[in-house]
Amino acid sequence: GAGAAAGRGARRQDRSGNAVSAGSSASRKLPKLPQVEPDGKQLPLAAALVSPERMLASTSPAHIVEHRPCRFFQAGHCCFGEKCWDAHDGRPQEPTEQNAAWWEDSGQDSSWWQESWEASGQESWSWWEENWESPEVPSCSSTSAPASAAPDGGPAEPALPAPSAGLRFVVEAGAELGRLRPSDPVGRHLAVGPMRLRIVGGAACLGCSEGHWDPQYGMDLLWDHGRWTSLVVSVPPDTDIPFNVFRIDQSCEFPGVLQGTRRFNIHESRWFTWSANFCIHSPGVDRVLEVRFPTEVAALLWQKSEPDWDEPVPKLETREARREDFMAFPGRAPRLRELPPPGGQRCYTFDGPTVEGAFATLGFSLYLPPGYGSAEQAPAGGWPLLLFLHSMHGRLDGDMNLFYESDTPVRLLLGDPGCPRALRERFVVLCPQCPADQDRHDGGGVWLRRGWYEVSTHVPEVEAALRSLLDCTVEALGLDRARVAITGSSMGAYAALELAARWPGFFSACAPVAAHYDLDPLEPLIERLTQAQELPMWFFHARNDEMCPFAPMEALVARLRRRSRAEVRFTAFTDTWSNQGHCADRVPYWATPQSPGQSALGEELFSWLAEQQLSGDRYK
Repeated sequence: GAGAAAGRGARRQDRSGNAVSAGSSASRKLPKLPQVEPDGKQLPLAAALVSPERMLASTSPAHIVEHRPCRFFQAGHCCFGEKCWDAHDGRPQEPTEQNAAWWEDSGQDSSWWQESWEASGQESWSWWEENWESPEVPSCSSTSAPASAAPDGGPAEPALPAPSAGLRFVVEAGAELGRLRPSDPVGRHLAVGPMRLRIVGGAACLGCSEGHWDPQYGMDLLWDHGRWTSLVVSVPPDTDIPFNVFRIDQSCEFPGVLQGTRRFNIHESRWFTWSANFCIHSPGVDRVLEVRFPTEVAALLWQKSEPDWDEPVPKLETREARREDFMAFPGRAPRLRELPPPGGQRCYTFDGPTVEGAFATLGFSLYLPPGYGSAEQAPAGGWPLLLFLHSMHGRLDGDMNLFYESDTPVRLLLGDPGCPRALRERFVVLCPQCPADQDRHDGGGVWLRRGWYEVSTHVPEVEAALRSLLDCTVEALGLDRARVAITGSSMGAYAALELAARWPGFFSACAPVAAHYDLDPLEPLIERLTQAQELPMWFFHARNDEMCPFAPMEALVARLRRRSRAEVRFTAFTDTWSNQGHCADRVPYWATPQSPGQSALGEELFSWLAEQQLSGDRYK
């Protein structure tokens, strides 16, 4: 389990041709860190993040920093515009037919690539396809056995979980770097750390697919008050896994659910800076290996420095332990492994209970209000809990990252000035991450389902994991069981409706945003939401929503109002700020408008949610 340099880093030679040991203790010269004005004030960081001059100043192919958007990355090959460099050797390479097909499918003009490569004197694509061989990397398949097709042609039978090991990454920032708080692309100062880091390597959870590494879909590290950490991810046991640490710089952002061309625009706006190569040997089944990077790695990525490949690769530190020791509630004890600081968020990993021979693992973020831990500020009965369920493709640790690319409470609670005071000061906020469905081509998942809504099956282990996570959180933090509210956006709004119906008397209020409900028949849902409980609800939906149509939700609200014994609110609006009418989050969740003509009802919504309370002995 000890960390070691991999690939060329482990086989490199010095200038005299002598082999250099990967474990050499020779020290590397570090760049001065960070740039500070004489009076101690930090220099503006926007130019350092995306300045063309700074990017063009570095010419090392092994550590490319160039003012060109990254087109694709393939097993150590990163392409910037007309240039494509081998990340290990610095030799110009060219794209394969597979990438050309992907580019064409994306709506771009793939002939541009053919012409550019021929004009630049590179070999033809056909030569490249015939002569280039993908380097051997560990299997990128999921840690589940293949699913079998259902006899009736319906959804596939659930895949049986294969024995797996776990990895957790920690990158130390150091005192100086840890104090920096640069702005995001639109100038907001958020508590996401001085830079965005991502692990990319030879495993499915690290952005590897069919032998190719893609930095657009690696695993994001999470800023954790002076360091970057990861959730615990599952990998094949007893396997060598090569990887790099990437820095992501991004020059633009788009609101709402990032679908279609907006996703490509985000990818096109990114630049990547990557570290030396590393490789670890994964632990055995039900064990977790924690991999720690020294501050030197973060320092080099911060400065976008050209690494000296004749110097030793920074040495990693590792720690191996039982899986349960890295979980949020070790041994399922009613205590959290490490509390977030009051007014801050922290991310954890949680293994749910076994149901029908399977269990679900949930990553989640937890926010504590500034007054948590103060007897004077604690509400009577304990703090209320808000459960937020994200939309499809949203992640805590990957592309479409909720901390960077969303209008959700997760982003707002990083310190955004648009965060409603009622959200920031009155709630403990819990945001779980939807488990990926390994049978889906995009690696995404649907809350509580396996497959696609109308042709899907219920996943009881995910429901059990959510219920167990809520119960453990309420007990460990001493929260008010009578004030557990739920809200969600798009797919998360569907799940909010489903959970509220499945658990009558559990939630004090429900706020679905841009919801849809695609399961037939609809009557059982209405029955459970109205007759089995008195559940206050507040719906938000854009009239011009092209992804989750307005009319079905308007009809559902009308039926709920006729039969519910509780208040049912409905806020309808026109989305004039996104290309699909599905950017609804900024209406209910924000305290300040982000677009012309947009309402911002966050203060009102979260105050209303905090005031709702179950009466009598209605908690189930």
